[in-house]
Amino acid sequence: MSAQHDKPFLQIVVCAAGVASGVVATSLSYLNSAQAAHPAYRRSLEGLREMGVLVGSYEPHRPKAGGGADRYRWEDVLELLAPGMPVRP
Repeated sequence: MSAQHDKPFLQIVVCAAGVASGVVATSLSYLNSAQAAHPAYRRSLEGLREMGVLVGSYEPHRPKAGGGADRYRWEDVLELLAPGMPVRP
């Protein structure tokens, strides 16, 4: 198996180790609609949610359309974390 195909497995292992240690983990995917349509992607998201990872949503861009970096909102990760963050005076 190539390193590219090992990446999702490695990400799940790292997330599982972090969550088991009490680290809050988030996932906000950046991918195209062809990648998002693959059954393994949906299974991965389900697995991450089951482990307690906070999963955000990103509307996948069309394949070979130049990406959707302009629509990727890093702020969404902070919004995922906000409910668990302590309030500063």
